[in-house]
Amino acid sequence: MRLATIACVLSALACHTGSSNTLAGAALMSSLALGSSAVSRAGGGCYAVCQQGESCNARTGFCEPLPCRGQCRSDESCEEGFFGIKCVPGPALSVSSGAVPASAKAPAPPKPSSDSARPPVPEAARP
Repeated sequence: MRLATIACVLSALACHTGSSNTLAGAALMSSLALGSSAVSRAGGGCYAVCQQGESCNARTGFCEPLPCRGQCRSDESCEEGFFGIKCVPGPALSVSSGAVPASAKAPAPPKPSSDSARPPVPEAARP
């Protein structure tokens, strides 16, 4: 609690402009911003607050844009084409597959070919 009070007082003093302490205030505020960014990242968030149309990538810690900046409705999908990026009605055009049933058998591996089916090695390529 004592540290928080000191930090609040120092940040209030750093806001005063037009004096010789402007550089000290900027250094103080920059260090507080760096500390809060580190705390946010340590908690699993991003380094900065993500804006509308962005989402936090928990792996990298950076804000990444959503498809169509998150402006599509639930019954629309975002598509990119020669016209740019826009929301279009209907589900996204994609290929998906289901799980393979447990009763399905994998195809048998191909039989190894005999040496007679291979082409002969040229004299220049022999060791």
